[in-house]
Amino acid sequence: MSELKNFIDGQWVTPDRSLPAQLCDANTGEVLAPQLGSSSKQVEQALDAAQAAYEDERWYSRDLESRLASLEQIATGLDTRAAVIAAADSQQTGVVISLTEKVALICAAAFRGAAALLREIDGPDKLPGIHGELLLERLPLGVAAVIAPWNAPSGIACHKLASALAAGCPAILKPSEWAPGSAQLIAEAIAEADLPDGIFQLLHGAGDTGGMLVVDERTAAVSFTGGLQGGQAVAHACADHIKPAQLELGGNNPLLVLEDANIEAAAEGIVTALTTLNGQWCRALGRLLVHESVLQDLLEQVSNRLQALRIGNSLDPDSEMGPLVHQGHRKHVLEAIEQYAAMGADIRRHGELPELGGWFVQPTLVSGLSPELTLEEIFGPVACLHSFASDDEAIRLANQTPYGLAAYVFGEESHAWDVARRIRTGMTKINGVTMLNLNPQAPRPAWGLSGLGDEGTRETFEFFRGSRLTGVAGTPG
Repeated sequence: MSELKNFIDGQWVTPDRSLPAQLCDANTGEVLAPQLGSSSKQVEQALDAAQAAYEDERWYSRDLESRLASLEQIATGLDTRAAVIAAADSQQTGVVISLTEKVALICAAAFRGAAALLREIDGPDKLPGIHGELLLERLPLGVAAVIAPWNAPSGIACHKLASALAAGCPAILKPSEWAPGSAQLIAEAIAEADLPDGIFQLLHGAGDTGGMLVVDERTAAVSFTGGLQGGQAVAHACADHIKPAQLELGGNNPLLVLEDANIEAAAEGIVTALTTLNGQWCRALGRLLVHESVLQDLLEQVSNRLQALRIGNSLDPDSEMGPLVHQGHRKHVLEAIEQYAAMGADIRRHGELPELGGWFVQPTLVSGLSPELTLEEIFGPVACLHSFASDDEAIRLANQTPYGLAAYVFGEESHAWDVARRIRTGMTKINGVTMLNLNPQAPRPAWGLSGLGDEGTRETFEFFRGSRLTGVAGTPG
């Protein structure tokens, strides 16, 4: 992997703090490199540079074509690095290479999409006023802190960065210390593009590095993807300074199988929702809700599919599921399963684990517990099963958790539509499960504890901008 370097005010510098943990190959546990962090001095330097770049408008004042050309340069640089970005994400997160290769292609697409949107809506609007036209402008808010997670690090980071830079904001990226490899490659692609110093910067580190960025008065907006605890800390800090925060957090997402569902399609959807990103994705299956009349048939088909699942080294193109991201997260997931077992749950593990020494966990179904005991997200290949006898009961169970990110409904289409529209969640997919959005241009909303504000090509771009209205209110004299 590339040596970890910070990028501050146009210069590559070594992070000047050592963190207590090691960065490991998720498949084998082999140590790849020490985890490194940024000191308060380096964070201060990055913030100073970003604020200076914002104040003199060295990026935003450029003409539109120049900014578009720079965004295309970044996209081209990401295209050439797609394979190594995919390999870094796969090795460090445990996500199978066949999926990280697809995510790596999203990196360049994010910058081209943001550029296309900028071209479409660049320029002020004019509104009628009492004494002539009013000028309505959408302007960059200022320094943008982008805090990316470890589960899909490259795609999420590029989506946020592309939006911030297209909006005209200087952006500081803080990747997860558990998966910094692709961020290093992304930073290299951006550093090669024609951007002024201070407009993009990279700071490695753990939560305290992100915390220093969030609380600083020079940071004008924070876009964060991660867990609930981290999101709550960001929200508290932003509230103190009344600064906008975009939070995409977790979701203990329900998948409903109605009595008139296609059982084969539902079984396939369950396996996909349970094992994509090894269960480590915000829209993964958390609560499996099945009509009692189809329960046994469905479980048999799900079990058969999971038993045949190829669990192996994430860098092997034939693997269908890999390990979890690090040893601590594996411990967390296994302890959650043990706690359910201690409550009297029936634990069903599926598939054979490879003898590689990494952080592997079998896909697991948990049943036999009261629904009130399964409200929290685990963030792994684990789902809690509950049966229901009516649509009303199914909807009550689906809406029972404090989250509201995603839901899935399998059933006869008109019936599934009726049920889906009663679920309190940001996105509901009918008769299918996919990691991709229902439409590339559609928003990705979050309700409840799942987040704050919508994400999406236009939504994230606009998050980094504020409105300014100017006009004549009276006549002189």
